[in-house]
Amino acid sequence: MKRNLHWILIGLAVIIRILLSASTYHSDLGAFASSGKYIAGEGKWLTFYDQIASKDASGNLVVHRDDVVFNYQPLAYILPSIVYLPFNSVIKQTGEQFMNRNWVTSQNTPFVPLLSLYKLPMILADLAMLWLLPMFFIKEKNKKLAQLIWAFNPIAIFVSSVMGQVDIVITLLLTAALLSYKNKKLFLSIILIALSSLIKPIGLILIPLILIPTLQNKKYLKTLALGLVGVGTYILGILPFIGSASYRYYALFAEQINKSTYAGISIASGHDIPLFFIVYILILFLSWGKKISFRTAFGTALLSSLAFSHFHPQWLVWLTPWLIIYSIEKKNFLFYIATLLCWFGVLFSFDETLHLQTFLQSKLMIPTVIRLSNFFKEIVQLSRAGLVASLFWYLK
Repeated sequence: MKRNLHWILIGLAVIIRILLSASTYHSDLGAFASSGKYIAGEGKWLTFYDQIASKDASGNLVVHRDDVVFNYQPLAYILPSIVYLPFNSVIKQTGEQFMNRNWVTSQNTPFVPLLSLYKLPMILADLAMLWLLPMFFIKEKNKKLAQLIWAFNPIAIFVSSVMGQVDIVITLLLTAALLSYKNKKLFLSIILIALSSLIKPIGLILIPLILIPTLQNKKYLKTLALGLVGVGTYILGILPFIGSASYRYYALFAEQINKSTYAGISIASGHDIPLFFIVYILILFLSWGKKISFRTAFGTALLSSLAFSHFHPQWLVWLTPWLIIYSIEKKNFLFYIATLLCWFGVLFSFDETLHLQTFLQSKLMIPTVIRLSNFFKEIVQLSRAGLVASLFWYLK
């Protein structure tokens, strides 16, 4: 009976994802729909960046369209397009349909099944976590608990089924990398991290963490080989696109990369030390001194990149699997629950197009009550402060 209940709940979680995917829309999905049209629909696998902008004969950057920007790394668009391939004729015809919210206002239905198709790559990555997370545990009850927690994790559901963002694919790759490291498959682990960096470059900060143990054991050739494989995989991934002026301008040095270094300690006029750098180096030192485990260093490094920045709500999904593993092993869900509460506070600090207005029939939704509070600013500040405080707790 308990086994049947478990799978009934998992099935319910899948249904929730499908219903939400067809009834919500965020403009970020437009870039994946448009790139899918170019890649899966028209076969422009290596030239899709140039459809947005390219250099003319005089070497000036000419913008061909200003309604969409491809500002992520190549795999962010290529991986979803691989999933779109069986539906390439549909993608080719409808890829431009979801570029902005104008089409939403003309909808008289709460469901648009085509939205589920464009979110399918993200939903598949989300559901793959139900298979991957149990591998971190030995006891059957912990395996099932991990599945259920992930199945109803609001951050995962929001990222995959509401926004349709590739951060959930990054999460899958990073979690697979963590599992590979646990199973002593270091080369596979570092390749998976590098692949995640070809979606968004956050994974690059994790590469040194894998090198530290082999360097400590004086396995210098292995350390060098691991570093070359990790960095080499990333370089090989971006190499076919380096010649694109659009890629270099919009994606290679995207503005989002610098978000983690905004907050800092001012030591002189115009000279700040980013708090992220301070904590990240501390994590490297603690890892080198064997004061913290690789897994702790892995999770806190990701958290440190977010805690001191005005991060986008979907980014927190990167470390959610790590937090679930930590909570189950420690038998302490206080920080998991607290993190979710902090995340909700951060989510509602953004405009309504990122939460209530994502629903196609948002005019029927209840206004955001939290915004009516005179203490809304303080709630957001407490939420962000809570994530900083939890970072130092994990490093204790």
